[in-house]
Amino acid sequence: MARKSLDQMLADLLTSFPDNNTKFITPLVLRTYLDSLIKALRPSYAWLSRTTGAAQAVTVAPVTLTFAAAEISFAQGEYTASQAIGRITRLDAGVCQFNFTADISSPSNSPRVLTFTLYKNGVATPFRQSQAFSVLGEVLSVSFGAIQSSSIAANYDMYVQSSVNETFTFSEMVFLAQTIPANSPA
Repeated sequence: MARKSLDQMLADLLTSFPDNNTKFITPLVLRTYLDSLIKALRPSYAWLSRTTGAAQAVTVAPVTLTFAAAEISFAQGEYTASQAIGRITRLDAGVCQFNFTADISSPSNSPRVLTFTLYKNGVATPFRQSQAFSVLGEVLSVSFGAIQSSSIAANYDMYVQSSVNETFTFSEMVFLAQTIPANSPA
């Protein structure tokens, strides 16, 4: 069952707990409501990571980042995560907060710019961050956050593209999706 929004929980509160003159408030009604409330507020998240440095070819066309590990915690069946394809999937409607961070090592002394973009269902979102490089071996960090909502299940990928085709080394990279309790359905 999909996580209920806070507006849905308020509506349930009014219908599940009348004035009780008719004795309709039972232990079962209370347990059911509290179970839904806890599920609506319980954190859940999924993430992809790569801690040790690994080289990846980056082109002028966007390519998905590759990761070494995937993890799901307290997900209540809300997420899947695949490091092999660099994807986090939200399995039902809702609001997600995304955080991305990475350290990148420059492969040459030529100026170039890397741009990281969050994609939703194969389409670029407005959430992106760029980083300029110009010194061989220079290690720079990039990070950004985003909030996305979806009324259905959605796939989220982190893409990268460069101003020139080159191989960069990525390390300490994390792509995290967290469920945010929402006021209304996405």
